Amino acid sequence: GLAKNLTTGGLGAASSSGVQLSGSNISSTGGNITLTGTAGTDVSHPSISSLQVSNSTLTTNNVLTLNGTTETTTGVKVTGSTLSAATLNVNGVARVQGTGFSLATSQLLGGLADLTNVSLSSAGSAAGAQNVLDNSIVNDANRDTLLAKRIENMTTVDMAGNAIFDDSAKSDKGWTQDYTLADLPNHGWVFNNTSVTAGGDVSLKGAGFTNSVVTITNGNLSIDNGGPAPLTGTTLTVDGGVNVHAGAGSIDLKNGNISAKGNITLKADAGSIAISGTNASVKANITSTEGGVNLASMQAINITNANFLADKDISLNVASEVMGTLGIGNASFTSQSGDVDLFLDTKKITPIIITTDSQYGGLIFSGENSFEAKNINISALSSKDARGFSLLFESGAILNLKGETHINASNESDGTGRNDAALGSRYRRTQINVSDGDLYITASALSGTGIFGLVTAGQWADAGFEFVLNNSDLYIDANSKFGNGITLGCYGGSTYINGLTFKGNGNVSVHAQGGGYGITLSRLYTGELDGNVQLTGIGGNGAGIDASINTVFQGGVSLSGSSADDVGVSLSFGPGIQEHNMNLNGSNVTGSSENGSAGILIEGKNISFTNGTLTGTATSGNGSGVVLTGGSNYTLDGASITGTAAAGSGIAVNGTLTVNNGTVVKGLATGGGNGVTVSGDLVTDSGDGISITGTAFSGDGVKVDGDTTLTNAMLNGRADSGNGVNIAGNLTTDSSTQVSGHAASGTGVNLGAALTGASVKGSSDTGTGVQLADNAVVTEAVLNGTSASGDGVTFTGNVKMDDTSAAKLNASSTSGTGLKLADNANVSIQTITKVTQEKKDADGNPVLDADGNPETETITTQAPVTTPVTLTGTSE
Repeated sequence: GLAKNLTTGGLGAASSSGVQLSGSNISSTGGNITLTGTAGTDVSHPSISSLQVSNSTLTTNNVLTLNGTTETTTGVKVTGSTLSAATLNVNGVARVQGTGFSLATSQLLGGLADLTNVSLSSAGSAAGAQNVLDNSIVNDANRDTLLAKRIENMTTVDMAGNAIFDDSAKSDKGWTQDYTLADLPNHGWVFNNTSVTAGGDVSLKGAGFTNSVVTITNGNLSIDNGGPAPLTGTTLTVDGGVNVHAGAGSIDLKNGNISAKGNITLKADAGSIAISGTNASVKANITSTEGGVNLASMQAINITNANFLADKDISLNVASEVMGTLGIGNASFTSQSGDVDLFLDTKKITPIIITTDSQYGGLIFSGENSFEAKNINISALSSKDARGFSLLFESGAILNLKGETHINASNESDGTGRNDAALGSRYRRTQINVSDGDLYITASALSGTGIFGLVTAGQWADAGFEFVLNNSDLYIDANSKFGNGITLGCYGGSTYINGLTFKGNGNVSVHAQGGGYGITLSRLYTGELDGNVQLTGIGGNGAGIDASINTVFQGGVSLSGSSADDVGVSLSFGPGIQEHNMNLNGSNVTGSSENGSAGILIEGKNISFTNGTLTGTATSGNGSGVVLTGGSNYTLDGASITGTAAAGSGIAVNGTLTVNNGTVVKGLATGGGNGVTVSGDLVTDSGDGISITGTAFSGDGVKVDGDTTLTNAMLNGRADSGNGVNIAGNLTTDSSTQVSGHAASGTGVNLGAALTGASVKGSSDTGTGVQLADNAVVTEAVLNGTSASGDGVTFTGNVKMDDTSAAKLNASSTSGTGLKLADNANVSIQTITKVTQEKKDADGNPVLDADGNPETETITTQAPVTTPVTLTGTSE
């Protein structure tokens, strides 16, 4: 049987099989029986073989031949069957990896039982392939016959519980045996269900043990194989050191243990090393009481449910020229006087899940893992041909670190894979606990992301990183030349990544730089941290720091962001499935942008900023230093805000904001922009109101643009050739709001829209102190305009004033005109009457409140004055 692709001619892969016999009976009285199966069965289907005979009977008086060739599973596999012939030839080939032939739970009859007339071959198999014969085939009577055979690969021999070596009763201690053959370098025997008891050194070549016990007193153990070195289910207890070498193939210590006095060294030149316990409760133990532990592989190391304990250094090293992985799951590593080092350097990365968009990991942490040593060093490096994560924390991973720790992840891939990143967290949140030393994390990428959080469509679980510090400091440095430094903010449907959480005692410093964004995140929680937090992000074509998706910030932090072409720091409302909540109380935020729209942008709802500072700079273009755009529940309380821009506004304030307890806003425009631009409702409900100071050269010091409401505010604008304060939009204030503006050659205060309330003072050196321009409407305000050599107050165009404001008008000039009416001026003085009365509906009926009481409303009416009002101006 040959399984192949009829179009390409290639061997059939996946779950294909060449020949399968199940419950069959084949007999020949005068001829031979030959079965041949060939297929490229994939390693992901280990139960399928190229030639598979199960629960069948094959009988002939002559020759029975079984031929099977596979790529990665089993060439010939016989189970639960009876074979009877004069001669049996078994030829099983596993060309890449796997098992050449496997005969188990079966019986050999006729001239086959003593194995004399049985030929076994795995010629053509990979060096790391193995063969299996269980105790239904091998017994005490025929074992020596088997051991005399020349088989090309390591072959399992069942010992039925009998000792393969015991020198307890001998004076000559120790065991030296070479099972290899010069012309068959991968030949050897794997002894199953046996024991070794030696009082001296044990030195073996071409040997392995499964489900066995090896005990050595007063000596070392050395196993040096050209092929694999199986130790599955085996316990090694050695009074000296342990050295196991596999030249080709793997070292397998699943469900096994090693206890040694000296160093423990496991090395696989062209295969993997696997150590695992039965489960999370019954773990494998690798212990060196006076030495260290060193594992080295050119392919992969996988540690699951295992404890490592050594007096000196513990080292796990994977350096692969092709595809390498280092997997750690539910393991602990403790060095009592040395270091713990994990190192991976690979050209490619093995896929975790095979999908249309495969997810990959090089060094992978899953479950809960613990490290304790003087120094802990974890490094994962991958080259340009790799895809996915160099270092990956699987869903819900927990990492406990006790001792100074350095984590270094580097990814040189070209970024074409969606998940290319140096360091990442997949699905549920990763928790890292740090004690008795600081943690340093360095993540660098070429085109991918430095640090990345991965979610899946429809995921509801919380993802991201949580750090718990116990008198330890945390330092994170992430960078990408062409990608993002840190990406922990993502949303799509019901999917989100939940950023960074810091708890415990210690200081945190996060620095990220990218050709795209510096830092993107949706959550920053420091509410349970006793320490300082500093986040620094540097972006290229993206923001330095961007938190605009599913934003939840809690706790005081220092944020510093800069960008070449985007916003320095962007904290804004975006899509998400959580309620946005941005509590920046006590935070210091610094942002700068070269060509972007703002140095700092904070917009949205549920934003609280108390007793902190904002410092934003837009170094060129029309960008603003700081942009504050209010939505619902947007509160500035005792905050200090400073913005600098060139052609844009130093500070732009928009929307609805609550500004309490003396919030200070200072804006500077170095070019043609405005110092501060205000448009919206700024209301004070506690303590002193907002203080707005703007300075400009040719622009406006402070510009009120659009419908604006101010309560208990102070506006102070200064300009060179522009306006100190320019009220270009309708401004409504209370009587405690003060507006003052000064200009060198421009206008101190320019009124070009409606102004209600406020005390206004405008002054100029050579220009106009206060100008009431066309469409100006002034009610319940006090206007005071002064100029050194220009006009104190100038009316231009159509201007309306109420009689109270007109009577309080003060216009003066030192050497110019105190009050000037331009040729086109048309000033209308009105009397304003306010009457409070019951509110009526459309039918004239009283409108009642929830308690049934009549509601009231204030009606304001205007009419021309009946008593003339005199407008006066003085000039010295």
